[in-house]
Amino acid sequence: MAQLSIEAVIADAVAMAGVAEPDLAPFRENLGLLIASINAEAGLRPEMLPGVQRQLAQPLRNQLQVSDWVRRYPEIRDEHIEAPIFVIGMPRSGTTYFQYLFDSEPSMRMLRYWEGQQPCPPPGFDPASVQPRIDACAAQKSAIQGETLSGKLAQIHLSDADGPEECLGMLDQTFANVGHYWTYRVPGYFARCLDTVDMNAAYQHHRLVLQLLQWRGHKRRWVLKWPCHLVALPQLLATYPDASFVATHRDPVQALASNCSLAAMLRRGTSVTVDLHEIGQQMQAMIHTYLQRLVAFDQSFGGRIAHVDYSTAVERPEAAVAQAFAALDIEITPAFQQSIVDWRRDNPPGKRGTHDYALSDYGLDAGQVAADYAFYIDRFNVPAEQGAQHGG
Repeated sequence: MAQLSIEAVIADAVAMAGVAEPDLAPFRENLGLLIASINAEAGLRPEMLPGVQRQLAQPLRNQLQVSDWVRRYPEIRDEHIEAPIFVIGMPRSGTTYFQYLFDSEPSMRMLRYWEGQQPCPPPGFDPASVQPRIDACAAQKSAIQGETLSGKLAQIHLSDADGPEECLGMLDQTFANVGHYWTYRVPGYFARCLDTVDMNAAYQHHRLVLQLLQWRGHKRRWVLKWPCHLVALPQLLATYPDASFVATHRDPVQALASNCSLAAMLRRGTSVTVDLHEIGQQMQAMIHTYLQRLVAFDQSFGGRIAHVDYSTAVERPEAAVAQAFAALDIEITPAFQQSIVDWRRDNPPGKRGTHDYALSDYGLDAGQVAADYAFYIDRFNVPAEQGAQHGG
């Protein structure tokens, strides 16, 4: 079976980073956990070994470069990240879609896809480097073919070279990203991220990347998004004590089915064998954990959270955003509301492709799943979705 080497990943990252004194210590243990779990549990396809090695080396390169910039310009640490907004909600509940709705509000700042891919050099320090990075990401995306794994993923996950992007790229730099559980069969790594990985350190680095990105630039309020924030909301809040949150809510039966389909799609590209029923059990447990932690956080910090219904966000996004802004005591302008209406008109559901899935394919029963998730459904009065679902 194909085996990854931490030394090979580090060597690739150091070569790409071009840093004179690379600091490999901060998250090396996390990288080792992930690689050990992939080697022991994922059943990695031999032909995928070089690609996975590159996929792990790239965020390590970014982490080395971020740390080097901060070492050379320590004033980056003085940047204040003021009252960020985090869009949270279980995976496949419309968090990406909802973040896109915020993008036309001029007082707010999104993490861009190209920034997650290559944050250095800091855009405020080297503005001339920005457009080439955007162009490179755009070219990469345009080269994606429809029937490839990347092409299929692009049909179900909204993403543009200069569009809003989730915090994946920043947490990938720390190798404390439970989202790897979709791509690889790594239950051991997932469990360690929940219980023993230092998520406080991960979020301190997350903040450092934001400080670097806004350094020497125009200061605006960050709006950030990543469903996997749900596993570590107390640690996130400890890092950003003035943060507020927007939680999207969707029927977890349908969200679970979508997550199973996503995991099956990704794992077929990495693993020799894929057991759909096992994926069903793993994703059901994963979503259960996410929802338990969201409910616990809401019980303690509910006053910081604006709650948004998935169907309202999709069908009447201007109303959903107005509701969220009112809950967070943010003024919403008529121009911003109109931009939301315009964006929804230009980006109807299914424009980039559809996502078809059935819970029964993964050995799961909708009634039993609904009963298992009743603690969440009842607390937030989440309506059931009828019929087959497309998108998510």
